[in-house]
Amino acid sequence: MKQFRYRRSLQSILLFLLTLLLLLSILPVLTISAEEEKQEEPAICYAALGDSIPNGYSADSALQLENYPALLAEDLGVINQVPVQFLQYTKNGLTTSKLNTTFLAQPEVQESLGKSDVITLTIGANDLMNEFKKVSREILGNETAFHTADEAMQALQQGISDNPLLLVDVVGAITGWDYDSFEEQWLLAVSSIHTLRKTESQMVVTTIYNPVEKAELPGTLNAVIKSLITKMNEIIYDHAEEYDYQVVDLLNSDIAEHTQSDGLHPDQQGQELIRNLVESALDMQIMQAAEISEQQQSEAAALAKERIAAEQKAAEEKLRQARQKRILQISLLMSGGLLLCLSIAVIIRKKNARKR
Repeated sequence: MKQFRYRRSLQSILLFLLTLLLLLSILPVLTISAEEEKQEEPAICYAALGDSIPNGYSADSALQLENYPALLAEDLGVINQVPVQFLQYTKNGLTTSKLNTTFLAQPEVQESLGKSDVITLTIGANDLMNEFKKVSREILGNETAFHTADEAMQALQQGISDNPLLLVDVVGAITGWDYDSFEEQWLLAVSSIHTLRKTESQMVVTTIYNPVEKAELPGTLNAVIKSLITKMNEIIYDHAEEYDYQVVDLLNSDIAEHTQSDGLHPDQQGQELIRNLVESALDMQIMQAAEISEQQQSEAAALAKERIAAEQKAAEEKLRQARQKRILQISLLMSGGLLLCLSIAVIIRKKNARKR
């Protein structure tokens, strides 16, 4: 009976030691994971909304552009010296109405806007371009679904060249576009964002630039399109105070000088130009606790790429060392535990042998 109790006692001790060993093995893993998660937690949240311009559309599939929201997110991190959570809700061909029915209707996007410190919006160009493509099909009696405004433009130029009288119909149709529908969708979008966003957040909206400014359009078509864009931009300006957003003027910028081969979308210099204009409308020093002088900000901007590369390298090295340390700790604990178990087993065997 005593021998049975003795064995049970030893088994209990062995079970306790094994449990302790397991806990000690897991603890370093949990500690390191918690530290890594804490380090990666973003301090600034930035959400970008819009069409192919902030999406970084490239007319050349072999060329990858860095869009202006990505550049802005990088600068926010450098200036504030904190991680930035970059949330991108952009899509090629997006219209204002599609912005409302897709992105802004998603709970995920709504939640993101609610926690964002910075919000940018670039939308509206496709509203006009789609109308232009529609007019081109109707006037020319063309059933072809133009994929781009450039295709519609070329077909229209050829049609007017063959029949100059079509110019009157085209101008009349475009001038008669009911852009009240654009205003309705625009107001729905900015009012939704305004309701969702934080009171202290910053929002910047870019105006619509003239994508056909350099195109040689027939007759007065250039002037008609510019007039429509101007009216659309007036809608954007008119509601800025009501919905608390800053407006960046792209129509009167040099963006038309920095477009891709399609003549419509910004090239890399164009993306960087928009980034600079947006940043000039923002208070980039979001983390007020970190008092950084103008000289320090200038130095940080100049060394942005070097710093980011160094930080990434350091983070990778730290993670590698942490993993090595974790493996070493686990190995030592397992070795010690194994030796302890073997020692206990030897003691039990010797005591049993003596009793026999």
